[in-house]
Amino acid sequence: MWFWISISALCFVLLLIVEEFIYYFWNRYVYGANYERKRRWWSKLSIAGVIFKRVFHKREKEISNSNSDKGLPL
Repeated sequence: MWFWISISALCFVLLLIVEEFIYYFWNRYVYGANYERKRRWWSKLSIAGVIFKRVFHKREKEISNSNSDKGLPL
């Protein structure tokens, strides 16, 4: 019994995924690709990458400075 329920559920999910892909590609075919949205997405992604690098680069500098401190000489 559970076998048929799980097979039915998997077929339903697969049908939903296929339907969404058809809908997406049909709209892309009819209306064309939205290059402006793609450019905005890439710009946001690159800005996030720059911020990520700056934050972790500062942390690396702080860690290296704290390791180089030897304390007061005896």
